Amino acid sequence: MMMALKLFENVILLLKMNKYTVCKICEGEIKLINKKYNLIQCSNCEFIFCSTIFSQDQFIAVYDELYNKENAIYRNHAVVEYAMLLENKKIKVGYHRSRLLKKHVLNGKCESVLEIGSGIGLIGSYIRNENKQIKYLGIEIDKESYQKSQFLKLNTINDDFTVIDTIEESFDVIMLWEVIEHLQDLRLFLELANKKLNSNGKILLSTPNYNKIYNYPEREEDAIFQDKPPVHLNFFTKENIASIFELNHFVKCKATVKKFPYLDIKNKKFYIDFLKSIFNHYHGSTIYLEATKE
Repeated sequence: MMMALKLFENVILLLKMNKYTVCKICEGEIKLINKKYNLIQCSNCEFIFCSTIFSQDQFIAVYDELYNKENAIYRNHAVVEYAMLLENKKIKVGYHRSRLLKKHVLNGKCESVLEIGSGIGLIGSYIRNENKQIKYLGIEIDKESYQKSQFLKLNTINDDFTVIDTIEESFDVIMLWEVIEHLQDLRLFLELANKKLNSNGKILLSTPNYNKIYNYPEREEDAIFQDKPPVHLNFFTKENIASIFELNHFVKCKATVKKFPYLDIKNKKFYIDFLKSIFNHYHGSTIYLEATKE
């Protein structure tokens, strides 16, 4: 953990500070809302994002530290998932993701799916197990994760999302699970996604809920309770994520928030938050969005 945090500090210190001066989605006026992490908010679409512009090399170095080094923060998570896939165990993708996949992908109508940030191939393998007829393509920036997905014989590409523009096919569904918060050029992604979706095509995604900060009334100033820049660059609420997609030619934008806290029976706060969630006073950790091409 300390090694990763030190890496992020060094990246920020060494970076030539290129910054956004207007909203990167709608070019509206912006105001600083978090000094510590250089977070700004648009007065028009209410989008919250990091004002610093990072390089592609910096992103690759950060993700290598997060996932691939011996003591990486998320290495164990990836190792457990990969072992599950290698051993042909039942693939667990979570209640909310499985619900969206059943509704929009495994519905007998969807023929093709593109996943941005496909990782080691958890979702790709899940879809293949449920319906081998669905054409699946994954894009993953991390080389080691990509190589694991290749070992699993999944159709994947080792690149960032901009490679979409070179792909000839179009898709019925484009998915991003805990990925959209990492995309620096979000407007370009939205343009390319719209271009590559078939008529009435769907975007499905999950992302951290910025408003979960309100679950911590005694929080330190500028605390955000999710990965800090340059890992997370975009910060969403139920309201602003719908606005962002509507501004970029998507309709029927339905954003829902995970209602209950994650199970943690040894933590007193879990019981407090659970009671709050029953009375709709809890800000769920994750937002799920489904949106349709205009």
